[in-house]
Amino acid sequence: MEIGEALRIERLKLGLTQQQMCDGILSRPFYAKVEKGKNGINAESLFKILFKHQIEINDFCQLIQYTYLPKEEKITNELQEEMNYAFSTKDIDSLVSNCKKIMKFSENKILKLRVLVTIAYFRNELSDITDEIKKEIRIEFDEGNKWTKRPELLRLFANTMPLWSQDKLDFWIRRLLARAKSESVTELMLERYLRIFENYLVTCYERKSIKKVSNNKRIIDEIINYIISATSTTHLMIYRINAIYMKALFKNDREKTAKIRKDMNIYGYGEMITNWPD
Repeated sequence: MEIGEALRIERLKLGLTQQQMCDGILSRPFYAKVEKGKNGINAESLFKILFKHQIEINDFCQLIQYTYLPKEEKITNELQEEMNYAFSTKDIDSLVSNCKKIMKFSENKILKLRVLVTIAYFRNELSDITDEIKKEIRIEFDEGNKWTKRPELLRLFANTMPLWSQDKLDFWIRRLLARAKSESVTELMLERYLRIFENYLVTCYERKSIKKVSNNKRIIDEIINYIISATSTTHLMIYRINAIYMKALFKNDREKTAKIRKDMNIYGYGEMITNWPD
């Protein structure tokens, strides 16, 4: 939807009149035309309205982002959503089909690299990824690219974890953990980090690397402790539960993992744990 329509929706949710919504910022007649899409609104006035009425900017942007995305980005986002759904449901046929669509229609280099690795992973063909492709991906994680702050590169890192040696993976995850601990991050960025840390724990568990390298065990403990300490808000609680679950897995505490799975199903969260290792 457009900005005017989104403002109208937020105004009605707050129970405000148009005059109350724009008072002291814009005239009511001008604002009324903004809601109807007949007038544009500059960024300063828009933010004044949003801040005045404590409207969450991220939520507002979610309402309007699809309308203002370039055509290429819309196609990329749609294909990526299809790929993510296929991945979460473990529908390999759909996953491969959507990955092929991305390779054909998207011009997004980072997304294509993610797709290449995802297809190889599900086909057990990671060993077929060429050194040239690995080098191309590895370059993206150079510090000069500020990869720990860029969402598209964080997604690339999450998708390519199975590709790297444990030493290389541990090196990068340390960088990310240091960034997460040292700087104040938005809740949106925090959730991105939490998803990556989850992926890392699963990758380590699948490799059983904690039993082989003491250094790796320390990193795993740090990651789990960080997730637990960073997830005090209710909507992040699933990450905390997952961290506790993974901790029990690493300790081979089958009684505890079974109880967590049982409790999650009892409380209606069974679908959220379908991809958890067991």
